[in-house]
Amino acid sequence: METINRDAYLITCMTNVHVGSGSTNFGVIDNLVQRDSISELPTINASSLKGALRQFCDFHWKNDENKQDKINYIFGPDTSRNDKDSPGIGHYSFFNADLLSLPVRSNKKPFYSAISPYLIEHIKQKSKLFGQEITLPKYEIGSDDSPKINRGENVKLEDYKAEIDETLAENDWLGKDIALFPDDMLKRIAKKLPVIARNKLENGLSENLWYEEIVPRESRFVFFIHKEGKYQNDFDELIESELLQIGANASVGMGYVKIKKMKADE
Repeated sequence: METINRDAYLITCMTNVHVGSGSTNFGVIDNLVQRDSISELPTINASSLKGALRQFCDFHWKNDENKQDKINYIFGPDTSRNDKDSPGIGHYSFFNADLLSLPVRSNKKPFYSAISPYLIEHIKQKSKLFGQEITLPKYEIGSDDSPKINRGENVKLEDYKAEIDETLAENDWLGKDIALFPDDMLKRIAKKLPVIARNKLENGLSENLWYEEIVPRESRFVFFIHKEGKYQNDFDELIESELLQIGANASVGMGYVKIKKMKADE
């Protein structure tokens, strides 16, 4: 009988990340990040995540005599190579990475990790569906429309004054210095992600200047993988072993993330 697991993984962005949506907003931003079609919050689509993981495993298993069997078993055959001898589909199913927290600037510390009731509840409900229930506190914003932190004096987060709520709980998923925002307030922040200018040079001269939206470093996402059968330990050990690159601009140090498999009781 094949072993079946549905596991949760935490992504922590170690550098700025741009996983492109392939579209623009017909304004000053040329390249937008991927966003959930309903919540409009940043996401990493399953296809982008699977492609990055496949490339990572393909490179690091290059000296493994079982490399091709592992790659095809986990991810399925490379359809671009039209490999007719490989199995039709992979035995692992990959799901979108949902936003868990965004860093927000503060006048007291470099940043706080901004969460909202919707973000937490969405991930909790999704984890229940996968049978891997994540232990996260229930967060309620209260009647006043202001972000909450559990300690500090005269703290401002972006343009908002924070209120103290000593009951605000932290855990390994969220880290320290979390800030609970109302859903609509966090959505406004997430709509105004940082934008960086990129430049193409030809013989030392600027030929093309464009603008790219990014998800800032220290952002956190959660995703799930449904895994059947072989190579589960090998896969988990590898993707947790070092930084993995997702999205564009690896040559300029962007897109590097850390992945950690999370247990339900963490």
